[in-house]
Amino acid sequence: MFFMNGRRKCKSATALILIVLLFTSVLAGCGGSTEDTELMGSYAASDNVINYDVGAMQEATFAPLLSDWFICDVTQSMMSEDYVFDEEKPKNTGSAFVINRTTNELLFGYNMLSSVYPASITKLLTTLVVLQHCDLKETVTIDSFVADMKRGSVTELNEGDVITVYNLLVLLLTNSANNAAIALARYVAGTEEEFVVMMNESMDNMGVNNTNFENASGLHLDKHKTTPYDMYIVYQECTKYPAFREIMKLTEGEYEYTNAKGERCFRPYFTTNCFKTSKEREKSSDSKTYPLPEGFKVLGGKTGTTNFAGYCLLLHVADADGTEYIVAAFHCENEKKLYEKLYDLMVEYCK
Repeated sequence: MFFMNGRRKCKSATALILIVLLFTSVLAGCGGSTEDTELMGSYAASDNVINYDVGAMQEATFAPLLSDWFICDVTQSMMSEDYVFDEEKPKNTGSAFVINRTTNELLFGYNMLSSVYPASITKLLTTLVVLQHCDLKETVTIDSFVADMKRGSVTELNEGDVITVYNLLVLLLTNSANNAAIALARYVAGTEEEFVVMMNESMDNMGVNNTNFENASGLHLDKHKTTPYDMYIVYQECTKYPAFREIMKLTEGEYEYTNAKGERCFRPYFTTNCFKTSKEREKSSDSKTYPLPEGFKVLGGKTGTTNFAGYCLLLHVADADGTEYIVAAFHCENEKKLYEKLYDLMVEYCK
């Protein structure tokens, strides 16, 4: 259940065993307790440092958590161990959850603490680090390294283009542009490698210790992993920033930049979220949209797709009464199954 890089090693094998025993014990959660309650103690410590000794874990039961968004009470039944992720291919496994964001209550969870490849959902953490360190009006000049990047999902960024940090975030979160991720990483930290250090430090500072990221884009690397629950925490942290909430609402539009000649220019952008209806997407014969349950609207979310990660989406929605939910599925076999899965989860649990 726990995977850690060199910065997050347990102090001893004994400590790790104690953690597992503690995690599976019946403890009082923060704010309440039941007979079937477990504390997600591995995500909390009282001194803003991830501790692996039992004392720190016990103290975390009563101490303020490092993030506002931790779900403290999780019952074994909520983990839905007998859930069939893919009815057409029962041997296929993935991860999914439904969280009532308004009440911060877990409504459904399946493998939500398991290690997964996040693909471009990584870009939520990239965004968070940028929001923590940049004025969004600052401008970035695209260098040849970024301009030449062609791997995976990219947008048009030419050498000499000057674009604001805000508009690069628009491209990062709507187009899911890998070259926008690299441009931001290099601007903030000098190199992507140094930016990745900042990404993992940001996770540590939130008390989220089951993630190890190795790039800013989500392109596949064997050790680039997280858990669905960790990405829920990251998404929630991002929502503290008005600019993020604003960008999350975007479906399509144009962004402004200055080219190498100093000319003011505009380029279009489109969302990769197929629950968000885009007029241009509807006109395209090779693009699909999928319906939301009646009364729901999309407030945000992030897609991710690689051969290893499968099809993933962390979705933020609201129902007709204004109740907000975070619904996610990781490692679906194809796009259709992903959107059908999320639709079914909303119908079943968001009520």
